[in-house]
Amino acid sequence: TEIRCEEKSRGGMCYEVILAEPSADKPAPTATSPRPKSMTAEEISQKLMQAEERRKSMEASRLATVNERMSRLEEASKKREETNKQFIAATQAALEDKLDASSNNRKAYLNGLRAKISDHLSNVDGVRISLEEQTNELKETIEAKMKSAEENRNENMNKMLEKLKEHEEYAQKVRLSHEEAIRQLQDRIQEKLASAEANRETEIMKKLEPLRVHSNKITEAQATLNKLEEEKKSKKEEDFAAYEERLRKLSLNKEAKRQEVSKTLTEKLEQAQEQRSKEELDLKKKTQEKLAQKLEAAEQNRLEIEEKAKKAKEEQERRAELVRANKERILASEKSETTSSG
Repeated sequence: TEIRCEEKSRGGMCYEVILAEPSADKPAPTATSPRPKSMTAEEISQKLMQAEERRKSMEASRLATVNERMSRLEEASKKREETNKQFIAATQAALEDKLDASSNNRKAYLNGLRAKISDHLSNVDGVRISLEEQTNELKETIEAKMKSAEENRNENMNKMLEKLKEHEEYAQKVRLSHEEAIRQLQDRIQEKLASAEANRETEIMKKLEPLRVHSNKITEAQATLNKLEEEKKSKKEEDFAAYEERLRKLSLNKEAKRQEVSKTLTEKLEQAQEQRSKEELDLKKKTQEKLAQKLEAAEQNRLEIEEKAKKAKEEQERRAELVRANKERILASEKSETTSSG
């Protein structure tokens, strides 16, 4: 056979197979098995006997094997029973030993536990007594502190009241001094007003004196100046009117000045009174604020002391409750152990 390959197209192959001519060699014929010969009756009976003997021997061997196995099983069961008996005896002895040891250990444990419980109860009693002593000491200390705080508060209150009294006395003195100063100022103002009025009248009299002198001169010279009087009468009257107008204006100016001075002094007096009242109010307010702060601090100290006393009492109650709970738990455990042992 010959195979030729030829590329026909892109990406593909073409095969050409050429078969050879058939060969002249033939296969050899297979050998046939010989036919069995026919058997006689004797041979058949002999073979049957041999088969029976083989069967019997096989059964005998099987029986022997079974008997051997049964004997082995009996021996194994006997050994197992003996082993079980020995194990039961050993286990029973060990269990009895363990029970004796556990009973002895239990008795020793109970005795030790009773001793521990008695020691613990004695310790608990000692702790309770010490706690009661500490509580009493703490209570006495707190009472002493509260008493001292109350005394300090009363002392501070008395001091504050004394300071308030002193302040009131000082304020009264200041008030009296202010009133005295105001009265003196009013007296000085009245004196100044009186002196101003007197000076005004003096000045007016001084101004009128030349007029009187001039009038006298006019009267004396009236006889000699009758002719000129009629001519100058109108002029003199005008001059006199102008002079009186000037005097009137001068008097009005002085009166205005006097009123202005009086108004200024009155305003100063009012300002002084207002300043004095304001200072008194400020001083009183500051004193009240200081007193309120001190009272608040004293109240805060009292509340803190009460809070500490309350916490100490709660701590004491908590410790007493713990002691009672421990005692009840110990008694319950002892009771349960006594019940289990009984």
